[in-house]
Amino acid sequence: MWTGRAKRWLARLQESQGDVNTRSRLPRKPEPEGPTVKKLLVILLLGLSAFAVWRKVKADRAELDLWTEATTADD
Repeated sequence: MWTGRAKRWLARLQESQGDVNTRSRLPRKPEPEGPTVKKLLVILLLGLSAFAVWRKVKADRAELDLWTEATTADD
């Protein structure tokens, strides 16, 4: 009968009025924990590391191509 928003509103109203009927209260959502933030930071660090390696490989290839071009004999 009640929608989710109405249930939350009713639970807050009953809580603020000191209603002791615990069956009508909705359970609270847990707060985000630290491990979630740590996981995101690890993923970000891995992404940045992969990007740095990709740029280094690209630069090394460009240098090798330039060196090869400079040292090859013109026939």
